[in-house]
Amino acid sequence: MKRLTICMVVATMLLSMGMAFAQEGLEGQCWYDRICVSGYFTVRYIDSDDDANPDNFDFRQLYLTFKGDLDDRTTGIITLARTGPGDPNIDLYNAFIDYRLGGGYAIQAGQVPTWFGLEAWEGSSVRLPFERAKILESGPGFWQAGAADRGVWVRRNPASSDEPLAVLGIWNGQFRSDDLNDDKNISLDIKFNQDWGQFGASWFDGSYIADSVESDRNAVDLYVRKFAKPWGFQAEWADGEMLGADRDGYYVQGMYDLEDGKNMVFARWEEFNAKPYAAVGAAQDNGFRPHAEYTGWTIGVRHKVYESSSITVQYTDGDWKRTGEVDGKTGDNSEDLLGIQWQYEYR
Repeated sequence: MKRLTICMVVATMLLSMGMAFAQEGLEGQCWYDRICVSGYFTVRYIDSDDDANPDNFDFRQLYLTFKGDLDDRTTGIITLARTGPGDPNIDLYNAFIDYRLGGGYAIQAGQVPTWFGLEAWEGSSVRLPFERAKILESGPGFWQAGAADRGVWVRRNPASSDEPLAVLGIWNGQFRSDDLNDDKNISLDIKFNQDWGQFGASWFDGSYIADSVESDRNAVDLYVRKFAKPWGFQAEWADGEMLGADRDGYYVQGMYDLEDGKNMVFARWEEFNAKPYAAVGAAQDNGFRPHAEYTGWTIGVRHKVYESSSITVQYTDGDWKRTGEVDGKTGDNSEDLLGIQWQYEYR
């Protein structure tokens, strides 16, 4: 029954899109008049007091997005990206169709940025700190391979500020890869956009397969943001399961605009916890449950050189405390990082 229900929902979504394609047509349209190219790249230098992380120049990110209107209701989006030192190649990051049904409704289908919270969904070009909070970052958090997945999402755009932006999705749950089982992840994001800021909640439930082992993958997220006019703040809390461990964390961030967005000072405090369900080997036989905890703060300032170019200086002081093995890592270590980053956006 579950398989039949999912198939019927997906078929209805795609059928609606297909019928609309047939009605709209592409007559008289030149493809090169309807394509826009945008993106950004970041280069940074990190000075580290941690022996495990030497001082390093890093070509951190490169995003190149092609966005084209296929007709009056349909937009196609393709993004190529290099996402970090652990991923030196330029890969197909996003590729999807956004079709506006009318009445405030739209459908996204393909490999899509996952609608979840603030930092996980938003690109690095709009974030003040260098990286996402630990609970939302790839690695320890819920997005092991980045916040994108393959599936179908239905979006309802608000008619006024009293109504939320609502997005319901059905997706594989294997990030940017083919699914490895018949189960699908289901998600819901509710976001209120106001003149002063944003607030909302996100939820998803499903599973994830890594190294042929399937585990529950679910999370709930609550968030709020006040735009910096001149002061602002944002906070986010998330709790759930990933890779056989309970995970929860939050961050609180304050911002102050010194000069109409040209100079922005920010400070962040964050905490993260991960508790695997079981230990490994002899520790498991003794009923021991490992635990990892991170606490840290970050301060920095971003200077807009031009509208499309910015330089950020940032300092991070954080501590990892681990009891047993968590996510393949053991022992305690600190993060004492001073960095400078140049980011350039092109449109």
